[in-house]
Amino acid sequence: MNSNDPKNNDLNEILSRLDSIEQRISLLELSTLESSKGQSAKKQMTDEEDAEEDESGFSDLKISISVPFESKLGEYGLAWLGNIVLFFAIVFLWQYFNDAGKPVISMVVGIVSVAGVFVLSHYFRKSFSYMSFIFNLFGFIILYYIILRLHYYNAEPLLTNQVLASMLLLIVVGIQLFIAFKKQSQALAAQAFALAIITAFISDHTHSFFLIAIVTTGLVLYSFWKYNWWRVLIFILCITYFTSLIWLLKNPLSLVTNPSDLTYHYSFIYFSIITGIYSLVAFRKQDEAYPQNLILSTLLLAGIAYSALLLALVFIHFPTVYVPFFIAISFYCIAYSVILKLYSPWKYSPALYALFGFVAISVSIFGVYHFPDAFLLLICQSFLVLALALWYRSYIITLMNTFLLVSLVILYYNLSGTLQTVNFAIPVIAFLSARIINWQKERLHIKSDFIRNIYLFTLFFTLLYATYKGLPGRYITVSWLLIAGIYFAFSIFIKSIKYRWMAMGNLLVAAIYLFLIDLANIELIYRILIFLAFAITSILISTYYVKKLKGKGSESEE
Repeated sequence: MNSNDPKNNDLNEILSRLDSIEQRISLLELSTLESSKGQSAKKQMTDEEDAEEDESGFSDLKISISVPFESKLGEYGLAWLGNIVLFFAIVFLWQYFNDAGKPVISMVVGIVSVAGVFVLSHYFRKSFSYMSFIFNLFGFIILYYIILRLHYYNAEPLLTNQVLASMLLLIVVGIQLFIAFKKQSQALAAQAFALAIITAFISDHTHSFFLIAIVTTGLVLYSFWKYNWWRVLIFILCITYFTSLIWLLKNPLSLVTNPSDLTYHYSFIYFSIITGIYSLVAFRKQDEAYPQNLILSTLLLAGIAYSALLLALVFIHFPTVYVPFFIAISFYCIAYSVILKLYSPWKYSPALYALFGFVAISVSIFGVYHFPDAFLLLICQSFLVLALALWYRSYIITLMNTFLLVSLVILYYNLSGTLQTVNFAIPVIAFLSARIINWQKERLHIKSDFIRNIYLFTLFFTLLYATYKGLPGRYITVSWLLIAGIYFAFSIFIKSIKYRWMAMGNLLVAAIYLFLIDLANIELIYRILIFLAFAITSILISTYYVKKLKGKGSESEE
């Protein structure tokens, strides 16, 4: 081949470039392979470190749903079953030596058993993480039980000092809680808090019971605030109130023998403090770490449980001196609702406490004045609640206040219905409430006329009843005609069809009453006047409709 040939030179250049490209591709493939191997090795090391950290930290272990049922039953179910059986075996062994009159040997057996369980937990921490976790839980339970039986529920206690025994139990709880916070384990924390509540319950001293419960509640709220342990919050909330209810029902120290003795009022104060601590969750901002409805659920659970405790306290121990309790609750709830309105991120929280406060005010009014005298103040309070709803911009308060007013009206008519001040106060409050709702519907976030129609419905029937009960018989029909005229004139003034329908309804009721009652009972001169008044009213209303229909007809022709 001729090296000077230009074609050969071009071919050699192309071949050299192809060789260069192949070398570059090879280098890139090698680099990519090494990088992927390094990332996979790094990921494997990270996973192993995370797994080791989880195992050593006793963090909340979750069972994978992809594992077959047999594997889950064998690994998790049998672990729980084995530890439960081991717990009872240790308890029976301790009981055997204790009943045999050898309390020192029983204590030694308990200490050795607890130490063995914790040694097994430490030994299995890497190879059998879940088994280690269960051993750790039951180790604290066994330790708590052994110390508990040194004094409590023992005919011949080895430890006779109750204060020292309670302090030892609280030390066990404190150690477990410290480990739970350090390892960030919800299960250990929940068990520690539950054992603290049990310690409070078994103590015979009132102040000790509530002080331990209050401190535990504060720590539960702290764990929720810092670690988002919402399951612990709900669990301990239920246990605390349930235990408090049992204590209240069985504790003879709460029986009132002298109402002026403040010692018997401590239970109300402590219950209120515990509920107040749980109420602080209303200042917690929304976080993805807990469910969206958790704050509302917590407030409702605490409120319902507190109400149950309060009812038990009142009906069993304070049936005649409960008014100061509800006055204090009303002041606290109204003030706290204002604070929540200013600082809480949850818009519904002020409404809940405001409603509870007004319910407490209602109970206080009843306790002071009793029925039926209390109805007038309760009806007027309904309008005050509606005014507060305007400031809160709360649809919830408006809706609940409406149904409470209707319930109150029904209760009043069933119990009494004879007080003229209440009879006329009900329609006045209903009318003013309907006007405010129609005027401020946007502020109250009201999108329909449902609530307003309830007030108008109440106005229509209660005003008929008030005039029927409050006026002499010969003036009833005339008064109903006058009311119909007022409804009709008001409908023209505010351009509302609802009041025209109310006017027509009043005319219909007046006509029925005229022909069925007045014709047989009143004098002739009054009959003539009533018929003339009825005729004039009907003709005037009829002319309005004729003009209205003609006006619509002319507009359609144009």
